[in-house]
Amino acid sequence: MSEQRLLTIPTFSIMLEHHTIMRDIIREMDEMSEPYVREATFISRLHRYIQGQNKDKQKQLRTAFSTDNLLAVHILVDKDEFGGESRLIFDRSVIGVFRLFDHSLFQDLTDVALKIQLGGIRLLLAKLQSNTLLFSDSDLDFKELIDELFHRLSELLNSIRLNLVKMQMINQELSEASELAAKSDNPQVFSVLQRESIGKISLLLSRHILPTRQFLDEKSRLKDGPNLFECLQSLRSQFEHHQDHQRSTAMLKYEVSFNSFHSQISKVSQSVDQFLARSKKRLKQFNAIETAFSDLVKELDATRHNLKRSQIDGQFARDNGAFLGLMQQARPKVLRISSSEAYLNNVVSDIEARVADQGLLEKDRYVDLISSKDDSTERRLERAECIYNLVKQMKMTEYQDLTLALQRRLKGNLPEYHFIDLLEGLNFLMRSNEMLDGHAVKVTNFRNRIVQGDTVYLYRKIRTERVTQ
Repeated sequence: MSEQRLLTIPTFSIMLEHHTIMRDIIREMDEMSEPYVREATFISRLHRYIQGQNKDKQKQLRTAFSTDNLLAVHILVDKDEFGGESRLIFDRSVIGVFRLFDHSLFQDLTDVALKIQLGGIRLLLAKLQSNTLLFSDSDLDFKELIDELFHRLSELLNSIRLNLVKMQMINQELSEASELAAKSDNPQVFSVLQRESIGKISLLLSRHILPTRQFLDEKSRLKDGPNLFECLQSLRSQFEHHQDHQRSTAMLKYEVSFNSFHSQISKVSQSVDQFLARSKKRLKQFNAIETAFSDLVKELDATRHNLKRSQIDGQFARDNGAFLGLMQQARPKVLRISSSEAYLNNVVSDIEARVADQGLLEKDRYVDLISSKDDSTERRLERAECIYNLVKQMKMTEYQDLTLALQRRLKGNLPEYHFIDLLEGLNFLMRSNEMLDGHAVKVTNFRNRIVQGDTVYLYRKIRTERVTQ
């Protein structure tokens, strides 16, 4: 390592610029469940990283990440020897900064970590209840205690928030991995991935989710003392008793915040439970199928070596149980879409028909239409175009009954007017922002009737309103 030294800010700036080095180091520490990193591992990771840098950058990185430089700027708090290995212990605040860059690096909250934080809050509560403080900011002991209290509560709140994000992310990733495993064509890949997913999610549930959920449950009762919410309520009572309403309100806000996290983590817990149940069911089915198949292969091999035994003994099916009733089931039909000539012909014919239909809607193309039976298609298209033009020319205003207003216009301008013409006109109007001319359509619960010949049609009134910008 280089013997040169850098100041704290330049060193930390270089570490932030090349934060992937620290990210990998922190991940190594978390996987080993150790608060330190071995110096050999650190140097090896740094060496691999600087290989892709130019010479000036390599020199800068060697200087910044040298053990002596990191100790001098207090980024490393200690370097010790244990078991013949040199260990590097980074400052916790420095590690915390790099954890913010990657959700997967958020520090896990275990049952032990939560109890340690709760113990600190209980200790501060006991000092406030001891009646040895003046409950005044002019008392330095009281001021320091209050600052420590709010620091601990804020730190606990932030830790739970970050862990909740990490739990949700891990749960989503494992669920997606399990779904991919279920779609795998390789049985061994499916088995391995499913077992790994179940193991990881079970660890997440037992070590992190359930302890955190219990910690945030205001109804939980702890043998060693009050739970978190009981502590917050006692703190609030102390502040209220001494007329410190501002801090009393702050304690109430903390109660609400921690309680909201409990409901969120309960949802994650339920999702994990469902995932475990689904994964275990899949694995159980897979194991049953694999066992039955391996037994079936053994029976088949026996028929190959024994020429007198041409069939598998029926006792095998009766003992196994998985094949009972199989002969009564219809054989599944094979659907060969990709290689079916008839299917491809149908697809081509359907495309050709759709293209021809689209051509019918083009203006001035009605003379080209020829029907094998009559000219009804041509007449319908002409009538639809006529209705479209009439509706397009209609002046839009604020109507209390748009349907009735449209019927009056169409009925006086269309020969042999029928109710179906009104429906087609409404369809054109409701689908065109240009025709609505800046009006919003409101379908009301008021009803009206339209008479057409001997038929009475009941409909809900449609109101139009001018949209103000």
